Amino acid sequence: MGKSWLSCLSFILVSLSFSTSVAGQVLSNKKLTVSIGNQQSWTGRNGTGNLSYYGCDYSQDQCIYLTGGTVTCRNGICSTTWKNKNYTYVLSSPLTAANERGKPSSTLIVYSDSKVILETKLLPLPFDNINYSQ
Repeated sequence: MGKSWLSCLSFILVSLSFSTSVAGQVLSNKKLTVSIGNQQSWTGRNGTGNLSYYGCDYSQDQCIYLTGGTVTCRNGICSTTWKNKNYTYVLSSPLTAANERGKPSSTLIVYSDSKVILETKLLPLPFDNINYSQ
């Protein structure tokens, strides 16, 4: 009975670690930090999902929270799009394996109407207390 209990506990811990890695992501550079949540809402079909976006520009002391993000993947790139009035936020990331080290950067582009007002690279934040530099 002890071994089956331990196996069950191991399975639960592995399942929880997988689901939390899928549920959200934090990306940052020296000016911006963006948290993406509810990633499990994407069904795998283009144009679906209800992802959240919480982005802060610390240099301007401004943050924004958005919901309703949808995901579309083409040619090895997945783009998540959120709309807020006349602004569109697009976060594009290359497809990578879930356990791949050295994940490549993502690109955040913010449009006002059809004009690009921000384009910047963001890197995944490490999950530790070590200072992080670009």
